[in-house]
Amino acid sequence: MVSLIKNELMKTFTKKASWIYIIIIALAAIVIGVIFHNFSGEPDKNWRKDLESQIAQAEKDLQNEEIPATEKKFIKEQMEINQNYLDENVNPNAVSNWHFMNSVVTGLTVLVTLFTVIVSSASVSAEFADGTIKQLLIRPHQRWSILLSKYISLLIYSLILVVTLIAAGYITGLVLFGAGDYSAKIFELAIDGQKETIVGAQFFLKVLYYLPSLLVIMTISFMLSTLFKSQALAVGIGIFVLFVSSALGSLIVVLAKKFTWAKFLIFPHLDLTVYALQDKILENVTLPMSLGILGVYYIIFIVLTFVFFQKRDISI
Repeated sequence: MVSLIKNELMKTFTKKASWIYIIIIALAAIVIGVIFHNFSGEPDKNWRKDLESQIAQAEKDLQNEEIPATEKKFIKEQMEINQNYLDENVNPNAVSNWHFMNSVVTGLTVLVTLFTVIVSSASVSAEFADGTIKQLLIRPHQRWSILLSKYISLLIYSLILVVTLIAAGYITGLVLFGAGDYSAKIFELAIDGQKETIVGAQFFLKVLYYLPSLLVIMTISFMLSTLFKSQALAVGIGIFVLFVSSALGSLIVVLAKKFTWAKFLIFPHLDLTVYALQDKILENVTLPMSLGILGVYYIIFIVLTFVFFQKRDISI
């Protein structure tokens, strides 16, 4: 099995595209870091006075009868946010390496997911497209072991992409913003209000919650790769599923408020990073339940993938 995995990794890294994806992720972290640095500017040293003046103005606006109720609600929420910053002595404009990692680098995980989908969707289908599937299967190995080696190599490659993003983001942030304070307090907005947390810990929590979603999406793409002989079709459907899943997830969250069965669909649970900000995404839907639902779908996808590949006609 080890030799098969090494062979699959060698095949992956002999392709220029695999290296290009790594370079793009590193460059994206650098470019976005420079843009963020230029727009963030220097932290305001008089931030407390600024917040106090904003709170005073907000109190006047709340007493103004000409302002609509909806706008007053927003003003009140913003006033409470500013008051929390003052009470906890937290500069809302503070920028450091860890602030950059938490607010910007986490958003670039979409690139990791996209490239993982492309590589995974092409993994098996490319063998059919290139006509090398027969040479692969005539080796003295079981079909399942060959497929498993491909799957493990993809898992390793996706983790390399994640590590590349974290390393590139950290180095970029270190150069542009300095080391900063890992334990600095921040306030992040969630559905049910503000959450006070530690900036460095929050970043790693988001990354941790991102990994199960990446695993499931990679598995879906890998399954598509075994179902279709056309590499273009497999990759196209994989990318389509990736981008549609976000919109469907939001729609299903709305439907789940009326229909109980909707919360058991996979799409609302594909983004677990929301749990870094809130305890549940729906009534009675917490992180353990989301992980359980993803686990069930994961087993189904894996079983379908290996069973189909075992029985598949390899004639091309």
